[in-house]
Amino acid sequence: MSLPDDPAEFLDLDTEQRADLLLSGLADCAENERGRNFLLFQLQTWFPEIGYGIGMGATVTTANQRLHRNEVEDALEDAYARLESQGLIRPNPRAGQTFCKLTAEGEAHLREAQQPDAARVAFAHKALGGISLHPALEKRQVGSHFRQGKFETALRDGSAFLEDSIRNVSGLDSRLVGVNLTSKAFAPTGPLADPNRQPSEQTGLQQLFMGFFGAIRNLVSHKDFRYAQSKEAFQALMQLDYLTEKLGVAAGRLGESIT
Repeated sequence: MSLPDDPAEFLDLDTEQRADLLLSGLADCAENERGRNFLLFQLQTWFPEIGYGIGMGATVTTANQRLHRNEVEDALEDAYARLESQGLIRPNPRAGQTFCKLTAEGEAHLREAQQPDAARVAFAHKALGGISLHPALEKRQVGSHFRQGKFETALRDGSAFLEDSIRNVSGLDSRLVGVNLTSKAFAPTGPLADPNRQPSEQTGLQQLFMGFFGAIRNLVSHKDFRYAQSKEAFQALMQLDYLTEKLGVAAGRLGESIT
């Protein structure tokens, strides 16, 4: 990871992403260059025509350039403060008051960020922040696998659980699988249909289950399949969670539960 050549790209990131890039940049510095002076160096690299000095009001070509430089400076400062607050860097008294040193946590964070699935892991932790999956999915490590960047494993295991649970709760033929199973289980006259819903609503839920197994479960069942976009994997996970919740409600109507 490295800081982008265009400061506008840096501003497009959130504070956590900016902090990760800044940590990588600090790690690449010599010990006697690692600190707040790196922010100054980066500003000089991005705005060579403006001047130098963090917070010094250097002469600028235009007011817009000054505003842009100030915005980028604030973003760098916020990222640096984030690294300090998370304990990823600390002052380095051996080098001087304005210099810093990566902590053990910072070194570990940097190694993790350099792993092949680092982008997936970062996305997963952000996407699932504050979200609790159905307890039955969590029990089967679906959330844990997703947070590790193992999107396909999470969806494969979660889909297998969902299929087995539909079969067990519905009492349908054990030979029925996937689309055929859900078509019969959630049909308007099927054992898992909600009798208090309109026929169109019953059919709609039936088709959601069928679509999930046809378009998502069948896809992740191929061992060589890998999501190109993390967002798509997250959307699939949310559908899995939604359908698991709906199955839990159906099981409750029958006096059963899914665990």
